[in-house]
Amino acid sequence: MKKKILLAILNIAAAALIGIIIGIYIKYLHPGEKSGGSSLTEKIEALAGNADARIGLAAVFPDGSIMTYSNSRAADTVPGMPERAYPMLSVMKFHQALAVCGWLKANGAGLDDKITVTADELKRNTWSPLRDEHPEGGEFSWRELMEYTLVCSDNNACDILFDRTGGPQYTDSYIRASGARGFRIECTEDMMHENPENAFRNWSTPESAAVLMDRFYKCRDNDAFSNFIWNTMAGCKTGLNRIPLHISEKAAAIAHKTGTGDTGPDGRIMAVNDIGTVVLPDGRHFSLAVFVSDAGCTMEECEEIIAGIAEAVFDFCS
Repeated sequence: MKKKILLAILNIAAAALIGIIIGIYIKYLHPGEKSGGSSLTEKIEALAGNADARIGLAAVFPDGSIMTYSNSRAADTVPGMPERAYPMLSVMKFHQALAVCGWLKANGAGLDDKITVTADELKRNTWSPLRDEHPEGGEFSWRELMEYTLVCSDNNACDILFDRTGGPQYTDSYIRASGARGFRIECTEDMMHENPENAFRNWSTPESAAVLMDRFYKCRDNDAFSNFIWNTMAGCKTGLNRIPLHISEKAAAIAHKTGTGDTGPDGRIMAVNDIGTVVLPDGRHFSLAVFVSDAGCTMEECEEIIAGIAEAVFDFCS
């Protein structure tokens, strides 16, 4: 009799374990399913499936589950860059901001401490509101320089920050030490300008970027540095036709960082990217990374794909 009872208990335990495993399987492989309508995956496929571009995305949902998607062209590989990875372009300025704040804390410096920027450091043939507003250079706080990189995506400010904190190698190692994987940062903005192929040396998978953004959101109030990054990214002025376009008036908050590549001689756009965290009206949040590369469609079409995906994820989570 005791053996029968023990066997019954073991069977129940085994069934429960199988149920947990199946639940996890469904949660992570099919998070886009929603009863009573088409799945999130189907909506994304309708937006990105037939686009003349490599498209990959990852979403971290409010419950912590992760969805990834890539269209048929995402399997195309670029020499030196892993499959399913994409050139980040200025998305890496988010990674840099985390590393710069880490460097400041390690060196006992504050956001309002100032450094000298010379006119020679303000390269002419690159995107730089800092140079346009201060062509002779001057004294700038770390806070001001990061506001230029995160809000305006300033390339000169980015390289000045690299120069003062150990270069791309320090940023890469700092983010890697946090446990992040699936990315690489090797080049400055000037290196990418001199040789556009260098942009492929700063790459990330969508999942790596979305998870990093989500982890950051959860510790955004840990100290003044993290709070500064969050609030600054919430004021990002670039790519407003991407993640924020259709949901800015519905969301409680959106903090994001864009990346945009040049158009090559063949008329194809190297990259149109956006990563961010969206706070829902009820206080929950989701994080999203969408990378569009080697695009034969227009900039406007690329941005509309990103905006449509963000809206679909927002609706799914609401």
